[in-house]
Amino acid sequence: MGKKERDNDMVEFDVERIRRDFPVLSTSVNNNPLVYLDSGASAQMPQSVIDRINHYHQYEHANIHRGVYQLSEQATMAYEAVRTTVASFLNVADTSEIIFTKGTTHAINLVAHAYGRKFVHAGDEIIVSHMEHHSNIVPWQQLCDEVGATLKVIPISDIGELDLEVYGRLLSDKTKLVAVTHVSNVLGTINPIKDMVALAHAREIPVLVDGAQGAPHMKVDV
Repeated sequence: MGKKERDNDMVEFDVERIRRDFPVLSTSVNNNPLVYLDSGASAQMPQSVIDRINHYHQYEHANIHRGVYQLSEQATMAYEAVRTTVASFLNVADTSEIIFTKGTTHAINLVAHAYGRKFVHAGDEIIVSHMEHHSNIVPWQQLCDEVGATLKVIPISDIGELDLEVYGRLLSDKTKLVAVTHVSNVLGTINPIKDMVALAHAREIPVLVDGAQGAPHMKVDV
């Protein structure tokens, strides 16, 4: 993916308007306006999210899928309606493909424990990259240690991009999964995910994409 194509995929931001959406950014540190640069680890919540969560806890809190009383049924309907919203955001064709987890770390571990333990065996290989968050490394290390598989790593070039030539050579009949980030939470590198997935799928290799950093800032079409 070229720079122009990547730029076209980026979401337009009115920086000052966005800053006003986050109460914490109106505060000061050492008499200077707060500049928060740790969103790659923990993102701040905009006022609309804070208000909606508070409204839920004040007026809508109930078990979903487990009650026959009105509050529970309303909570269940609201919960299920979010699948449609998320499907539209990610351009997913079928809402049944939307699965809610506790977060990206939990989601990756879920795949490692479910898919991994069923389809990855001794002698097989899993490919990750050197720019992965620990959440997309440790589960695969543990799985490989457990079943006797091998973890292969895509190196990073001197300009902070994945070496796609090496990636192509790493793909083989032994590869059972490619797990790679869309956008690095450390470098900010935008990986050519579409091309990387196509290379893997050409060999019928499934791909897990860590989209935690990409989805909030880019148009995502799965």
